[in-house]
Amino acid sequence: MQHVAPVELFWTSGWDSTFRLLQLLLDHRVPVAPIYVVDPTRGSAAIERLSLERLRDALFDAHPHTRVLLQPVREVPMSDLAQDAAVTAAFHRIASHVPLGDQYEWLARYCKQYGVRGVELSCEHTYQGPHAVLHSIAERVIDPHGLDNWRVPPEYADEDVQAIFGAYTMPLFEMTKEQTAVLAREKGWLDLLGLTWFCHRPTGNDQPCGLCNPCMYAIKQGFGWRISPTRRAASAVYKRTLYPVRRMARRMLMRSHAGPTPLPSAH
Repeated sequence: MQHVAPVELFWTSGWDSTFRLLQLLLDHRVPVAPIYVVDPTRGSAAIERLSLERLRDALFDAHPHTRVLLQPVREVPMSDLAQDAAVTAAFHRIASHVPLGDQYEWLARYCKQYGVRGVELSCEHTYQGPHAVLHSIAERVIDPHGLDNWRVPPEYADEDVQAIFGAYTMPLFEMTKEQTAVLAREKGWLDLLGLTWFCHRPTGNDQPCGLCNPCMYAIKQGFGWRISPTRRAASAVYKRTLYPVRRMARRMLMRSHAGPTPLPSAH
């Protein structure tokens, strides 16, 4: 196994990327080189780091063979990423039509700056985010480890899509979060996945806020049990009142950054 190149994986301590980490380490027993790009302005940065440490320690205790397979997390501060006007413009053009988290802009800059190709991005099957952009584009491939994966075809002509998503493979592209939960329960991984973190703006007592996009997605996808009843109630009010205004304002901002819509590419 020491001669097998590690799988590069964006690992954030979230459910999706941790589920994929467990698949690679426990099912496929291949080495993994995790990458964590740190946004220090995000209120959850400290909790994400702590969650990564807790997950690693719990994984090593429960499955000692992973001590050899799991490489140290490569932590990359956003301040180390060079500005890239072309990538940023491509992100704004896509995000002006499909809501995308800001992380897809700086992850794309990371891949371009460091020449990374084939890094795993754990985006699940849903009708928002990357899947909304790529559902009719992505192709199924067998990766160098012999595992099923998905990617944007290298010959796909849309330069914006290539700039933002072309560097990745996406192993969970056809799995819903609910399906990952069912599989995790069957495999006995729920204790480990219970240590994951998802909220971007934790409360003062380090509980999920219920109001940020990851919290709202968690509720929508049937994972509201991870958020307190009080914060779920606040989320329901927010979703009916301020959230539509905030979402429209962000869409308008993205369109203003995107500039004139380019002519369609010939695919």
